Amino acid sequence: RGVVVGYDARKSDEFNVSSKRFAHLTAAVFLSKGAKVQLYSKFVATPLVPFQLLKSEALCGVVVTASHNPKQDNGFKVYASNGAQICAPIDDEIAACIASNLKRWD
Repeated sequence: RGVVVGYDARKSDEFNVSSKRFAHLTAAVFLSKGAKVQLYSKFVATPLVPFQLLKSEALCGVVVTASHNPKQDNGFKVYASNGAQICAPIDDEIAACIASNLKRWD
């Protein structure tokens, strides 16, 4: 069913990274594990990711954004297959999966 990945227009000159770069890295991780990825080619408004997620019946969605926060607070907004932003306990489960996979993949 795949994943939908979007991003905003934020860029950090201090670290020479952008939401677009993080979105591409996110897509690459999913692709490396055999997932189907729908990656927006340009920055989009956050609501377009859950909209496309529902339209395409994807498994989840990710938006790289700082939302209404300063750009240095950039991060992920994750959406479940129902189009809703994740909350507890799913957020804790994702954090645990990340923490248990910090070593580099072959």
